[in-house]
Amino acid sequence: MPIYSDPKAPTPEGSSGELDVTIHASNSNVNSSIANSPLLTKLNNLRLICGEIVNDHNVQLGIIVLIVINAIMMGVATFDFVSENPKVDNVFEKTDLAFLIIFTIELGMQLIYHGWTFYKDGWLVFDFIIVVLSWSFASLQIIRAFRIFRALRIITRIETMRNLVAALFDIMPRLGAITALLLLIFYIFAVLFTQLFGDLELSAPFFSRLDYSLLTLFVMMTMEWADVARECMDQIWWAWAPFIAFIMITGFIVFNLIIAVVCDAVAVIENKDDLEPDLFSGMFDNGSKAEGGEGDGEAGTQGRTQDQLEETVVGSDEALVDDLAQRISFVLDSQREMLATLELLTRDTLVPSSPAEE
Repeated sequence: MPIYSDPKAPTPEGSSGELDVTIHASNSNVNSSIANSPLLTKLNNLRLICGEIVNDHNVQLGIIVLIVINAIMMGVATFDFVSENPKVDNVFEKTDLAFLIIFTIELGMQLIYHGWTFYKDGWLVFDFIIVVLSWSFASLQIIRAFRIFRALRIITRIETMRNLVAALFDIMPRLGAITALLLLIFYIFAVLFTQLFGDLELSAPFFSRLDYSLLTLFVMMTMEWADVARECMDQIWWAWAPFIAFIMITGFIVFNLIIAVVCDAVAVIENKDDLEPDLFSGMFDNGSKAEGGEGDGEAGTQGRTQDQLEETVVGSDEALVDDLAQRISFVLDSQREMLATLELLTRDTLVPSSPAEE
């Protein structure tokens, strides 16, 4: 007969705790068995191998060389001896396809190594978009010319270019204000030049309409303004004045302001890179991101990085204090010299003269 237990009957003391321990132990055994399964071990080993390969310095250098060669070949393919010769053009097309396959394999290995964290790296996502679009362009004859944008992948490989691009994105708000100022200056001078020189008979309708004036001013901003100014000066002798004013404002002041903003942003990013670990250093480290049995090594590396950051911060604080002390000392010495000079200059007026001298 089946045995039924009363649910209201009291359970033996300690049986509930033993049941929880048993369930927890069984779950731990299941998790450990899954983690130690041969399939996951093989996948993890494959991921580590892919990371060691694609993050190797020599491999990254080879990818840069291939990107440069591919970009050069795209430029050479525009010449007639390539486009008009079907055999040569076919060789170039097959070579370009080989480059694209290599880039796709490299990107696939990056995807295997990083997993879902792949999409957290903006530069890797940029590479992914370029490669995917390259495959899309390959089937459309009209937009195949856009394959040259594949050369932009070199930006993700060179740290200086990455810093410059990051600086451009950081200065967008300030650059937007400068651009608005430049557009305002352009509009004011375009209306002025149209009213002053619109009726002159020139070799071309430089200032006959507002849109022509804007285009002419844009060309003049590139320092190609002397010929236009001479034509206007042949009919109006004082025409040089507005030309000089426009060139001084746009060519020297505004452009130098833009350059100063960009240089300041680049300097800020370089200083930030000195104080923080490089987020993209793994692309040029020889398998420094490999995991698995290298956990202790990674912990030691993180510890050394933290120590270096602390030493850098402490060193910068000490240098700042020393510099401040030197400045204070310089100010005090200057005050002493000034007081001594004042005493020397006022000695005759402060000390009363003797009766004999009177």
